[in-house]
Amino acid sequence: MAFTNPLLRFGPTALGAALLLPLGLAGQVAIETADLTAFQPREIGPAVTGGRIHDVEADPADPSVLYIASASGGLWKTTTRGHTWTPLTDHLPVSTFGDVALAPSNTEIVYAGTGEQNNRQSTSWGNGVYRSDDGGANWRHLGLDDTRHIGKLEIDPSDPDVVFVAALGNLWAPGGERGVYRTRDGGASWDQVLAVDEYTGAVDLVMDPSNPDVLYAATYQRQRRAWGFNGGGPGSGIYKTTDGGDSWTELTNGIPSGDKGRIGLALAASNPRVLNALIETADDETTGTYRSEDGGATWTRVNELDIRPMYYSEIFIDPTNPDRVYTMATSSHRSEDGGRNFTEIAVRPTYDVGVHADQHALWIDPTDPSHLYMGGDAGLHESYDYGTTWRKINNIPISQFYAIGVDMGTPYRVYGGLQDNHSFVGPSETRRWVGIVNDDWQQVGFGDGMFWAPDPFDTDVAYGSSNGGNYFRLHARTGDMIDISPEAPAGEEGYRFDWTSPIIASKHDPNTVYVAGNRFFASRDRGSSWTRSEDLSRRIDRDTLEIMGLEGGDITISRNDGTSSFGEAVALVESPVDAAVLWVGFDDGNLQVTRDGGRTFTEVSGNVEGVADGTYVSRVVPSTRGAGVAYATFDAHRDGDFAPYIFRTDDFGATWTPVHDGLPSGSVLSMAEHPDNPDVLFAGTEHHLFVSTDAGGSWARMPNLPTTAYDDIIVHPREKDLVLGTHGRGIWILDDTEPLAEWTADAAAAPAHLFSIPDGTIFVYWKDTSYRADAEYAGTNPRNGTEITYRLGAGSGSATLTVTRADGTVVRRMEVPSTAGTHRINWDLRWSRDGETERWEPWTEPRLARPTGARGFFVAPGSYTVSLEARGTTISQTVRVLPDPMVPTLTIDDYLDREAFLLEVRDLMRRLDAGVAGMAPQSAAAMGRTLNGVFNAMNGSGVRPGTIHPPTASQREAVAAVREAVSGGGQ
Repeated sequence: MAFTNPLLRFGPTALGAALLLPLGLAGQVAIETADLTAFQPREIGPAVTGGRIHDVEADPADPSVLYIASASGGLWKTTTRGHTWTPLTDHLPVSTFGDVALAPSNTEIVYAGTGEQNNRQSTSWGNGVYRSDDGGANWRHLGLDDTRHIGKLEIDPSDPDVVFVAALGNLWAPGGERGVYRTRDGGASWDQVLAVDEYTGAVDLVMDPSNPDVLYAATYQRQRRAWGFNGGGPGSGIYKTTDGGDSWTELTNGIPSGDKGRIGLALAASNPRVLNALIETADDETTGTYRSEDGGATWTRVNELDIRPMYYSEIFIDPTNPDRVYTMATSSHRSEDGGRNFTEIAVRPTYDVGVHADQHALWIDPTDPSHLYMGGDAGLHESYDYGTTWRKINNIPISQFYAIGVDMGTPYRVYGGLQDNHSFVGPSETRRWVGIVNDDWQQVGFGDGMFWAPDPFDTDVAYGSSNGGNYFRLHARTGDMIDISPEAPAGEEGYRFDWTSPIIASKHDPNTVYVAGNRFFASRDRGSSWTRSEDLSRRIDRDTLEIMGLEGGDITISRNDGTSSFGEAVALVESPVDAAVLWVGFDDGNLQVTRDGGRTFTEVSGNVEGVADGTYVSRVVPSTRGAGVAYATFDAHRDGDFAPYIFRTDDFGATWTPVHDGLPSGSVLSMAEHPDNPDVLFAGTEHHLFVSTDAGGSWARMPNLPTTAYDDIIVHPREKDLVLGTHGRGIWILDDTEPLAEWTADAAAAPAHLFSIPDGTIFVYWKDTSYRADAEYAGTNPRNGTEITYRLGAGSGSATLTVTRADGTVVRRMEVPSTAGTHRINWDLRWSRDGETERWEPWTEPRLARPTGARGFFVAPGSYTVSLEARGTTISQTVRVLPDPMVPTLTIDDYLDREAFLLEVRDLMRRLDAGVAGMAPQSAAAMGRTLNGVFNAMNGSGVRPGTIHPPTASQREAVAAVREAVSGGGQ
């Protein structure tokens, strides 16, 4: 949305007014995806935070060509050494990639394995293997859907149709496709050539480049559940084949016996009999770095280094030097003697300074081994000194948000917590001509950022959280942070908080804040003190729950890594119509509701039929329909069930009705109800965003968005923008969702329908950056002026949009798209430059953020009529044009003066162009240059902004002289 005048729109202390009961539009009808194609969400970033990268692969003959495989932001490619990037997989069914491999014999042939291998509690899942024969421009799905997580791909160096896949299998459930798979026909068919058991897959794989029949595979037994993690077992080991996978031998000489966890492998391309391995066991004395110099026949533990194996276990050998070994982890290291001694690289002088910790991937340039690309939780880095110093490549928008919040500023800001990248806040739009740059985003927290609750009554205050229930109150202008985390009284057991523990600021009371862990907490003094409920969880002792047949208390390898406790709130909401009604959802499946402000609670998950008892409650959405109406979404993927689950109650949880019919596979992560029409719902899943305009009776996928995880959804209460927090592609905003709220049967059936038009605000975009070249990232600002949405039924003929002011004067007339369906255009709040009918065209120049051609001048603030003529009918709406709120010294008379002056300039230019009787051509040309100079100085041209102020005395005099000459017939 455009900037709005806070004196004319809801202010930051009037949120209650923005949450009035909805209109309850009659005749709501289902919308279809085709109807949504006109809606174009815009990406605002950030790119500066990066996001988790699992693999980095460059063309060894041309390191300018580089691919990255991200955790949930898709596969990306650069042909310019990172100056510019292209997302390759936004249209595919999944967004998570574990590995990407280029065929050595033809690097245009690329294989991609989906599903990350790093076992996080937030890990997404894939659907097998893809192949491209044109460098990633087009992809074919090759099957292996049930592998879910792929650790490694190896391609025969001389035959690109011979490929091996290390498949881990489903992280959350046994069975499926696991082990090592081989194709000899480019993926048309697959053979499982190495299998262990229903819990064990293959996590790593290396091939001898001089003899591709020799491969080594690391198998890995692991399972995660909502309550914990078991990271090892007897299935883990190292295997070797010398006949291209037909038979395998487990390598045991020097390998620790007994249960093992994750194993990472590396093979020296310059001496293929040399290997290194990171091996995890239950014993610190045997966990560490291992080396073999006889093709795996014997192994020796050469170092204890193996940091957090469950999440890393990444080891690499320089292809030009078998003794130079790298490990990637929380801190990364380099060895020059085969792993016997390591030196830390990418050293941080202190916390949060220097190179981000948590690295996963490394590419070593075989033609210049000092040149490295490194991928990790914070994105991509590059080094030219063997990893001593690095540059961060800050132009890949793959940030992973857990949750977001919006404030009531003008423009509003978006707060968000990110996976391993702290918390950031950024503007929903800026006045920068170039867009929303990385430096527009500010860090506002530490650790893994989580939920945010900007104070709805005070834009200077926001409540934030980081992993594990660390809560604070932020002063948004100074950066001051006050710890407000609830603390258990001395002598009591400490409170439990989930990794993503929630916080909300009451929309009814400016002093009330709520958080939840195993208990519900309420503060009536902005977090200075807390009252608490009893323990609202199921109070399950997770040490008694089994994972892979072993009780939690008996797990010895990576026990519960990433899940520090269990039985805690993950969803917390307040009714918009009754301050006493709150809902709390838990990771153990409990769903609690209070009707007295938290004094007492009722557990209602047992009333939900159609989803397994104990299923993780991902979101609760209270409705504006009434205090007892709410939606609950359940995420069952932690039980190996990827189906969507959404239920609605009209009676405080006593009964529930499913409303998820029509949604495809993919857990529901987030949900929102439109504040102006409760029939309009938004659901974010692991892969896509869906819209319903009939209260969940049917769902339509929102197009023009990338495949990624939609972890949080907010409809801004004032602007009605749809704000999307994705776990893989940053923040996206769909400006003005009112047409969806107005999507009725009458609108859909009418031959032509014009939806209400949001206010537009006059201001100039500031070209405040200069010659930024091509590598800098910028998020997208809204289009100029205001969005106009209309729908045309079947038929033919033209469509014309006319803007008139109150006296009937035509301001602008545009030919607009006339095909059947929904259309969205913009009016830039300007007069026509020449008074003629124009043809509206979208701005699509990728290297220019905004139009730079000839343009008209701003209208004066006021009300205007917009009329659509199409299909034999004319329909109209009124739009308000508001003054620039940042220039309060300008009066309406000033705007009117400017408008009248420029109208006269336009008229004089037209008269000169037509020719003035008795005026010499040289004089006419000179006067035309004078008028153009005045016009461009005031109105701007190209990237120059111009001014919204009235003309100067000199400009008035110059135009007056032309006026006199024209009126007098020329001199």
